[in-house]
Amino acid sequence: MIAITVVLFEVLFIFYMKEYYHGMARTYLEQQVDNISATNFTSFEDAINDILEREGVNKDINLGIQIINKDKEVLLDEYGIKTGEKLNYDDINNALAGIEGYNIFTYNILKTKDHVMSISVPIKINNSIEGVVRYSISLNEVDNVMIRMGIGIFFGGIFILFICFLLSLRFADSLIKPIQDLKKTANQLAQGNYNITLNNEKLHDDEIGDLVRTFEHMAKEIDKTRKLKEEFISSVSHELRTPLTSIKGWSETLGYEGISKEELDLGLGIIQDETERLITLVEELLDFSRLASDRIRLQIGNVNVAKLAKDVVNQLGVKAREKNITLLTEFNTKERDIVEIQGDKNRLRQVLINLVQNSIKFTDEGGYIVVRLSQGEEYTTFSVTDNGIGIEKQNLDKVLEKFFQEDYNKSGSGIGLAISNEIIKLHKGKMILESEKGEGTNITFTLKNNLIDDIAE
Repeated sequence: MIAITVVLFEVLFIFYMKEYYHGMARTYLEQQVDNISATNFTSFEDAINDILEREGVNKDINLGIQIINKDKEVLLDEYGIKTGEKLNYDDINNALAGIEGYNIFTYNILKTKDHVMSISVPIKINNSIEGVVRYSISLNEVDNVMIRMGIGIFFGGIFILFICFLLSLRFADSLIKPIQDLKKTANQLAQGNYNITLNNEKLHDDEIGDLVRTFEHMAKEIDKTRKLKEEFISSVSHELRTPLTSIKGWSETLGYEGISKEELDLGLGIIQDETERLITLVEELLDFSRLASDRIRLQIGNVNVAKLAKDVVNQLGVKAREKNITLLTEFNTKERDIVEIQGDKNRLRQVLINLVQNSIKFTDEGGYIVVRLSQGEEYTTFSVTDNGIGIEKQNLDKVLEKFFQEDYNKSGSGIGLAISNEIIKLHKGKMILESEKGEGTNITFTLKNNLIDDIAE
């Protein structure tokens, strides 16, 4: 593209200079014949004398003059010599034919190899054309100037192309080297090696550099996700193995003869609890699958949020009492003044249950959990606060991510909070997590009271 641009520029420049110099020559010739074309002589001899007199005053060694009769014979030239040469050029023919305007003709003389520009005007005697006066000027010097300029422009263009070539090599190297590194990195990723580090010192602050840095960041995120998935699979496998082992063990025990009523009740109770635990885990996995494929659809309806909070607290009160944990609800106003909001009742119940269950899991015996509900004209806010073990500061941004568990020794799949966060997002709400290690955790989510209008917007 640079070469084409340089060539086009040179051609246009040479064409322009040629037109410029030839235009100057045309203008000079037109100035010589301005008075002659407007004069109506009384005789052919008077015309010749007048023309020769003007030539003597305005002598120009580069200008040639010829007086030509109607038979196209040269009567006199600039040296006053009658050559008798018969000329047949377009400018002469046009002038004898009385064609209006300046008759300018450019041609090459084969014998002398001169490049000439000529102009011819008729000599009028009593408004009758009796001959032609012809002025000629050599264009050899103009051609020589054009050749010198063309050679200079040519080598100038070569120099420019050479500089551009060097710059292009440098620029191409800055592009190709990172892309080659990127290719090697992609091959490593294809082979399962995600622990890669690129040489960022050689990267420029441009789009290619941004791409390489983004690729490196992507590899780290892939590696992080891979590790999380591996930990998730390990955790889920453990979560599945434990209840299945209990169910298998107690089902075999219950098959023994002579088992007591107390052992039977205990075994059936454990089997029931472990079955519910398995069902909960499978439901979480199904919800995660639906969220990943964007297949969760909300069933929007009116939700009595005060009743929802109380029902969840009553439902999980037994588990809380088993650990001697105080579980209660608080409203910022009288319960009868809390209005219904629009949302998916079952999904919101799932979120609230998940938050309270997490608090029970990570709160020691003798602790407390408070489910608070506050409502304004436009928004309703739920918060679940406990004085449990809390979360490390560096993990606060990760807790809502899929598969993340701060303590993998605790039971759970690590996707409950991530699912809850996605459900709140589907309700056009926002979940905020605040925690301090050893002090407790507060998780808040805010919902718009009129969700249908918000979705419509």
